[in-house]
Amino acid sequence: MSGTLSQDETQTLTGNKSWLQSGQNNVTVVAGDGDTGTDAPAPTVKIDYQHELTTKWAVTFSDEAFSERYNISRTYLSSREDATLTIPHAQNIISLRTLEVRLDQSGGWTEIPASARTMQGTDLQIDIAALTGGTVPEGTTVEIRSVGSKVDVHNGAVTVKQATSVGTDLDSRVRLDSWASDSYISVRNTSQAQQLHYGVNESYSAESDYAKLSADHAQQVHFPEATSGSEVGIKTAPVQLSPTNGTIRASVPEQQTNATSPAFVVNPGQRSGESFTVEYIGATEGTWYGVYEVDTTKRFDRVQGREPMTVPKDDIDSVIRVKTAPAPTANPEGASTIFGAADQGNLVGLIALFGSIAMLFVIGRRPDQSRDVVDSVATGAGDAAGQLPQVGGVVGTAVESGLDALGDAIVTLGENTLLTSAVGAATLVAAIQSGYIDIGPELGAMLTVAGIAIGSLVALQRLDAFTTARWIAIVGITGVVALQALGEGDLLTALVNSDAFVIVLVIAGYAVIQLVREYRANNSPDDDQPQVNIIASRGGGSDD
Repeated sequence: MSGTLSQDETQTLTGNKSWLQSGQNNVTVVAGDGDTGTDAPAPTVKIDYQHELTTKWAVTFSDEAFSERYNISRTYLSSREDATLTIPHAQNIISLRTLEVRLDQSGGWTEIPASARTMQGTDLQIDIAALTGGTVPEGTTVEIRSVGSKVDVHNGAVTVKQATSVGTDLDSRVRLDSWASDSYISVRNTSQAQQLHYGVNESYSAESDYAKLSADHAQQVHFPEATSGSEVGIKTAPVQLSPTNGTIRASVPEQQTNATSPAFVVNPGQRSGESFTVEYIGATEGTWYGVYEVDTTKRFDRVQGREPMTVPKDDIDSVIRVKTAPAPTANPEGASTIFGAADQGNLVGLIALFGSIAMLFVIGRRPDQSRDVVDSVATGAGDAAGQLPQVGGVVGTAVESGLDALGDAIVTLGENTLLTSAVGAATLVAAIQSGYIDIGPELGAMLTVAGIAIGSLVALQRLDAFTTARWIAIVGITGVVALQALGEGDLLTALVNSDAFVIVLVIAGYAVIQLVREYRANNSPDDDQPQVNIIASRGGGSDD
């Protein structure tokens, strides 16, 4: 056919059996004259082809822009013990979306199991006998339908060296026959089109590989360092990234990702600061997952199951990882609370853990009484152990001595306020890092302010330098810095806009007045004048 087909226009050609020869017959379709220019896309056309054989073998083939479909039916006129079918898919079929079988034109279509199929490049071989129990009975009709996904290549051409079978994660290999720095592969029709695609085992330097994801178009996989003739494997990570607006660029650090804890890196697209959502494809229903910044262990969001998680910006200079997260408190929409971990079954453990730290402080304030209690307990335990036959004396002495030494060490630790505080702080940090306690950034900022208030109060009193104004000034300045720096949200702005800001202003005004009074008292004109105090007393029976 010579000329140009308009949109949706068709041309039909009816063949003749005289065209066929014994063996293999190929139908070749050429679109265009090859002179499309440098920037013009390659012409495409949809082809529908059908033929029937006298052996009751029917084949229907449909070639579309991004899919290739085969519908094959064969009736076996005699019993067969060795029956196979080979479907020669096109060289740009990257994966199979559908591969199903139906026997004797009855019942529903079922997926062909992996044990009955093999892929050699893009050629699919099916063991028909395996589908019918090892032998194909006489008169059996076998129907096969296969749908392959073709890649859409921009400014280039590729050959798929190894396609991916249906029902498995994408793991294909392609040769970039013609490639430039601005070439890319659109994967909108692959078997896992929504998941993040990335390159592996490249035959070139792969430092710049990335997938471009947009709110307006399908995912595009770029290999900027590749050249014509390069080869690259293409896989998918079990995450779906969706920009809220604009575009983002994402890549996968191969050494840091896995199916249960996938990792990726995100960079801005056309502009910086775009937010995006992350959906973990491998999530288990009922389990909580979070999306974290690896360098700082900061958690952006957490959800249960496969719900989307939100990352507020794309200019993060760190690897991002999806992993299991602790369950939220009873109020997951608000700030987390320390003992909200009761939902996780940690409440009893937390009470025991931090109750022990509190006891250290109590013991340290009453060291003499505490040592008396230790001596009593050690003596009682030693006497009980001394009742053992034969070894009672030795064991009793050892138990008493050991408990005495341990108790004395605990009391000594409690007497040292600074060391006890350090133990408590280290325990709290360890519990947070291990996930035993889940504290949100807002509550973390508030706890920091509280710690500053208590710590500065104790320090000023120890130095005999406490004044109300001085303490309020220290808490106010450091509190502002902590609220602004440690809160995930803008807590300082929220405080200014709240009704509580009036109270803050009153306290600040009081602190200013106290500071002025303190300054005036310490800088009175009479401060440098000598003062004489005369004390009158009465004694000895006479007036003095």
